[in-house]
Amino acid sequence: MMTGGCLCGAVRYEVAADPVYTGHCHCRSCQRASGAGHSTYVGVPRAALTIRGETRSYAATGGSGRQALRHFCPACGSQLFGTGEMDPGTATLYAGSLDDPSAIRPDAAINVRSRQPWDRIAGGLPEFDGMPPGAGGS
Repeated sequence: MMTGGCLCGAVRYEVAADPVYTGHCHCRSCQRASGAGHSTYVGVPRAALTIRGETRSYAATGGSGRQALRHFCPACGSQLFGTGEMDPGTATLYAGSLDDPSAIRPDAAINVRSRQPWDRIAGGLPEFDGMPPGAGGS
């Protein structure tokens, strides 16, 4: 079981399933939303995600070119998870919102065509210019 929530505690979530995929996304949408060079995500079955508290969402074009919704806490602005047209059965949790982010192990870096030259992640992960075949994400 994974758990997490926002900075102020108004929104909490839990996931009763193992991750489907994990990774780092370097698309410009993730850069702007995170305020960093990439966003680290954990894909989970949407049906296994339980949210307690009110969230708001913002629609944007993701790295796939399709619409992605970013769900956040309306009180503190913390990003919590994303959903999107590309993979409607999956929610992507933002790793920083997990209670224990050290429990995940990213398995790929995606949309590296947009990666900033100063944002190099060690670890020898497979890299994809766009989305890898069969992947979800934004």
